[in-house]
Amino acid sequence: MPDATTPPLILLIDDEPELEVMARYLELEGYSVVTATNGEEGLMALASCRKPCIVLLDLMMPVMDGYGFLRRLHDDAALCGLPVFVLTASFQTERMDGVVATLRKPLHMEVLKEAVAPYCPPPGEENPTAG
Repeated sequence: MPDATTPPLILLIDDEPELEVMARYLELEGYSVVTATNGEEGLMALASCRKPCIVLLDLMMPVMDGYGFLRRLHDDAALCGLPVFVLTASFQTERMDGVVATLRKPLHMEVLKEAVAPYCPPPGEENPTAG
């Protein structure tokens, strides 16, 4: 189990070149980041690492898209409550099970940081909702 000095883990699933930029930015902000380029890789990452505090998920990807990933996540009792942020350039606003927010691409890094913080406070920062 992670302790207070272990950086919160974020799973970032996106096939766009900006994936590495987002991952690096989050790492500089104090997070640990695991990346995957499609839903299938994302599921394999979940099976092989500690549980992330959130998943940042693109919807349109090859092999397994974000919708397929969400269906599989929803069917897994151990993972179905994991908060997911959808990253999309689409203006579609349908509500999907397990999705806590939609972040529009192109994504500004400050918006990403503000969205992630309530779910994954960096080490050394107390969670204001915790006792």
